[in-house]
Amino acid sequence: MKPSSVSVKRSQAQPISRREWLVACSGGLTLAFTAWGLGGVEMWTLHVLLAGGLFTFICALAPWPSRQSESMQQTGGAPVKRFLGAAFNYLLNVSAAKRLLRFPFFWLSFIFLLYLLIGACNPSAEIVRDERGWWVEAMPATIALWLPTSVQSDYQPMNAWRVLVSFTASFSLVWGLWAGLTRRKTTLLVLWCLLLSGGGMAMVAILQHLTEAKEVLWTFSSSNENFWGSFFYRNQGAAYLNLVLVVAAFLFFYHAIKTRQHLRSGGPHFLCLFLFLVTAISVGSALSRGGIVFGLVLCLAFAGLLVIYGVQALFHSRSFLLGAFTFAGLLAAGYGAFLYIDLQAIEERFGDVEQSLESGGHNTRAISTRATWDMAQDRLRLGWGAGSFRYIFPMYQREYPDIYYAYYHSKSRKWFGRKSFRYAHNDLVQFVAEYGIVGTSLVFGGILLLLLQAFFSSRGQLFAVLILLAGAVQAFGHAFFDFIFNSPAYWMAFLGLLVAATKLLRLESAKKSQRRSQNC
Repeated sequence: MKPSSVSVKRSQAQPISRREWLVACSGGLTLAFTAWGLGGVEMWTLHVLLAGGLFTFICALAPWPSRQSESMQQTGGAPVKRFLGAAFNYLLNVSAAKRLLRFPFFWLSFIFLLYLLIGACNPSAEIVRDERGWWVEAMPATIALWLPTSVQSDYQPMNAWRVLVSFTASFSLVWGLWAGLTRRKTTLLVLWCLLLSGGGMAMVAILQHLTEAKEVLWTFSSSNENFWGSFFYRNQGAAYLNLVLVVAAFLFFYHAIKTRQHLRSGGPHFLCLFLFLVTAISVGSALSRGGIVFGLVLCLAFAGLLVIYGVQALFHSRSFLLGAFTFAGLLAAGYGAFLYIDLQAIEERFGDVEQSLESGGHNTRAISTRATWDMAQDRLRLGWGAGSFRYIFPMYQREYPDIYYAYYHSKSRKWFGRKSFRYAHNDLVQFVAEYGIVGTSLVFGGILLLLLQAFFSSRGQLFAVLILLAGAVQAFGHAFFDFIFNSPAYWMAFLGLLVAATKLLRLESAKKSQRRSQNC
C-alpha cells in the first residue's frame, strides 16, 4: 500500500471536530429560524438573526484552547516562524481564516459592508418632524459628499444602521458556514435544517388557511390581512417557500444520485420529494401571483430534470425501477395537489391576464419602478444611501399623479392624501437607487461569482447545480416585481442556501478528485 493512500485513509477516519458540529448546528438553527422569524421585519427577530450569524462566524474563527499546544508543536521551521504560527493560532483558527480569505464572495461582501458603514456615518440629509408631519432637509455631509451617504433617521422604522445590521447578519452567517464547514455531513445538516423548517412552515401556513386564522402564527397581530405562514406579507411568504422548493429539489437530486451510485433501494430523497409537494401546495394556496408564477417555473424545471434523470436511469436496471417509481409518485401526488388547490380562487386573483398585460405600463408597480429609476439616475454612482428609499421617493413620486394621490371613501367621511411607499416593489431598481451602481455591483457580483463556483464544482451533480441556478434566476425574476430581497429572513435564507449548496458541491468534487488520485 502506498504511503499516500495510508494518509488518505487516516484523514478519512478522523472524526468531525466539535467546533465544526457547533458551526453546523448554529448555522442550521439560524437558517431554520428564518422560516419562523416573522420575515425578520420585527426588531427582535432581526437581532436574533444577527446573533445567530455572528455566533456562527465566531465559532468558525475562534481558537480552541485544547489545540493551542498541538499547533505550537506542529509548526515547524525557524523559531521566529514557530512563534508567529503559534501566535496566529492563539488569536484565530488559521485554517478557517485561509478558507475565508480564498472565498471571492467574502471580499465583495466585506467591501459592501464597509460601503454601508461609510454611508451610515456620512449622512447628507435628515428627517425633520413637527405637527404638520415630516420632510427631508439637506445637511452638510459629515465626512464628504464624494463618499457614500445616507439619510439621518430613526432606527425604527428604518435607517442606514438597520440595513447594515440586516446585511451583517446574513454575511456573517455565510462567512461562518464557508470557513467552518469542511465535511459533507455537517454541510448537509445545515441544508436539511433549512428544508425541514421551511417545509414545516409550509404546513403551518396551510393549517392557518384552513382554520381562517386572524393572526400570524395565531399569535402576532398583522395590519395586513393577507399574511402567509410566518410572513406578514404573503408575497414574501410565497417567495420564501419557493426557496424551500429549491433546496428540496437540490437535495433530492443530490441524494438520488448518491443512491444510484451506491445501488441502494431507498434514501432521503423520498422525503425531499414529499416536502417539495407539500410546499408547492402551500405556494399555490397563498394566492400570491408572483409566488405562483415563479413557483410554477420551479416545478416545471424540477419535473423536466426529473424526466431526464429517469431517462438516464434506463442504463441502470435497479435505478430504473427506482426512478420510475419516483416519477409515478410525483405524477400521482401532483395530481392530488392539483385537486386540492383552489384553481377558481387563483383565476380570480390573476383576473383578466390579457387586460393586465395591455395595461402593464400603467399599473402602480410599473409606475413606481419608473419613479424609482428617476430617483436612481440622480445619484447613479453611489446611490442615496441604505434605507433611504421611503424618505427620498416622495420627491419623485409627485411627478406621477397616478401613484401620488390617495382617495379614501367611507360612510362617515372622504379623505384625501398621499400614497405611502415603503418599498419600490422592484428590488433590483431599488438597490440601484439606494446603493448605486457601485454597491449593487458588489452584492450581485458576489452572488454571480458564487453561482459560477457552484457550476464549476458540478462534477457528478449536474442536476443539483441546474436546479440551484434555476432557483437563483427565479429569485431575481421575482425580485424585479416585488420587494422580497428587503425581507431579512428571505435574504439570509437565499444566501445561506447558495453558500451551503456551493460548499457541498465543492466538497463532493474534491472527494471525487481525491478518489481518482488515490486509484492512480
